[in-house]
Amino acid sequence: MAQIFIAHSGRDKNLRDLFSNVFGTTKVKPIFEEFEKILKGKRTSSEIAEDIQKSKAVFVILSQNVQDIPYTRDWVVWETGVAKNKDIWVFEPYPQLGKISVVIPCLRHYVIFDTSDAWFAYICGIIESYDDSHVLPTLLVTGGIGALLAEKDKTGGAALGALAGLVISDKSKDRPTGIGVTCSNCSSSYNIHIQKGMNIFRCPVCNTHLKIEM
Repeated sequence: MAQIFIAHSGRDKNLRDLFSNVFGTTKVKPIFEEFEKILKGKRTSSEIAEDIQKSKAVFVILSQNVQDIPYTRDWVVWETGVAKNKDIWVFEPYPQLGKISVVIPCLRHYVIFDTSDAWFAYICGIIESYDDSHVLPTLLVTGGIGALLAEKDKTGGAALGALAGLVISDKSKDRPTGIGVTCSNCSSSYNIHIQKGMNIFRCPVCNTHLKIEM
């Protein structure tokens, strides 16, 4: 089962519940990481790094609690550094826009969201794009192709083509892409996901306020 690592503050129970409910409608496993557990010695950096490496992507839920708790903020930045070669999605609640200045040096997607049904469905689409449950296990695929090649006189190329089609099926093609932008201040490039009519946002890399020219 595919998993996604989620960095957040344990004080943001409402945000955790929202994402937990979205994940509950998919086949992707959420790995919730609360930095308060690190402070209490319940989690170690090596365990967290291992969870990140096993994950298809990393979600960072930025909030005022992340902003206001120094060790939480520092661990968020550290974790995104560990995950720099993975898809990093930074989620920032729209009601807190302008109140958060945490910078994330490495990211691919920046999402300014709210708790509406429309955003629930949008986030669900992001999560489902990492679902790999439709891909056949490697050993099964290898054995299946070998068997088909051995009995090509019976089955012909049609069956092989059908099996290959299952192997290369890629849900990431349905992943929301947002709008590609490049910051005029720090030259960082990433995709933003914002609600219709919104044209001002902050760069999550350098905290400069930017405007989309429509």
